[in-house]
Amino acid sequence: MADERGAGGGRVAGLDLLRGIAALSVALPHFLAYHGVFPDTAETISALAVEVFFVLSGYVLAPQILLCLGSRQPRFLGVFLMRRWMRTIPPYLVALALISILTRQLGDADFLRYLCYAQNLFHQSNTSDYFAIAWSLSVEEWFYVTFPSLLLAASWLAGRDDRRFAAAVAIGFCVAIVVARTAFGDFADWGAAVRRVVAFRLDSIGYGFLLYLAVDAAGADMVRRLPGWGAGLGFFATAVLAYTLLARVTATGDFLSEHFFPFAAALFGATAILCALRAERAMQAHPALAWIGLYLGRLSYSTYLFHIILIELIAAVLPSLGLIAQLELFLIALFGLTLGLYVYFERPILAARPHYRTRHPIAVEPVTAIAPADRR
Repeated sequence: MADERGAGGGRVAGLDLLRGIAALSVALPHFLAYHGVFPDTAETISALAVEVFFVLSGYVLAPQILLCLGSRQPRFLGVFLMRRWMRTIPPYLVALALISILTRQLGDADFLRYLCYAQNLFHQSNTSDYFAIAWSLSVEEWFYVTFPSLLLAASWLAGRDDRRFAAAVAIGFCVAIVVARTAFGDFADWGAAVRRVVAFRLDSIGYGFLLYLAVDAAGADMVRRLPGWGAGLGFFATAVLAYTLLARVTATGDFLSEHFFPFAAALFGATAILCALRAERAMQAHPALAWIGLYLGRLSYSTYLFHIILIELIAAVLPSLGLIAQLELFLIALFGLTLGLYVYFERPILAARPHYRTRHPIAVEPVTAIAPADRR
């Protein structure tokens, strides 16, 4: 669930708002599904929101990966990894420890696999998948290690570090994952053995990297010229397509839908990002809306990590409380907990992260911002 700053050091409020909406689109459907309210629809919506996170991660991390590529300094890869690990691992460890204590599985084999992000590396290894949402976090963590490392190794071997080369490597990376998924995926158990397995889903973040390269190559004017109705229509069409395919898989186990869903999900995530970029100027013109976007974006990772724990705790401690009252309590507790975690735990760690410093100019052109006068 990447939330790095943009190329110019600032945050993009539109992307933060998208990140926050995606997090709530996981948390609220899970609350409804837990209480038996339209469980199939709720689970489908939450699954689609995770797919948006994947594409968004590839998109927002692309400038840093390109910086590592163009710097010709291997230590930049170490800085990239340290920044990602300091952002993602400490909150994850807190959530994992808490839910492991509550389920009395702290220290067992399943806990250790979660700890290493290995519970779904090539197949579902845990006997008890008691922290189920961690599957997507494993995909994220392994992408941080594999793709930038492969890109830099390929650059060293080929003697190239331009963006066309980066695009070619990314396309090859995604194609290799698709081939592996098609050849070795157990489609008889698609949800657990394909959709939620790291080795078969790394391409979902790679598509976000390719989207960044495409948007950057087209320039800021391309995003600004997108008609609002066109962006909205594209988002709606891809949302319907991805939702329909996933619903068909859930209802019938349709083989073709299983194969096409990852591509439809990537398109859905890409159109969501384009809509967010298209809305950025309007958001900057309304400070209150921009503040909401930035606020939700900062809390999105903890929202994703801790929402299941809160749902189960509230249901266990106050089982007689009505659904609406539980929902109200859940939202209050969620925003209170995530705000406290961000201010007193996450933000100090983020401030301590290493920076990309060099005494010599970087050998790659600066990352193009969304608008020349509004560097993000």
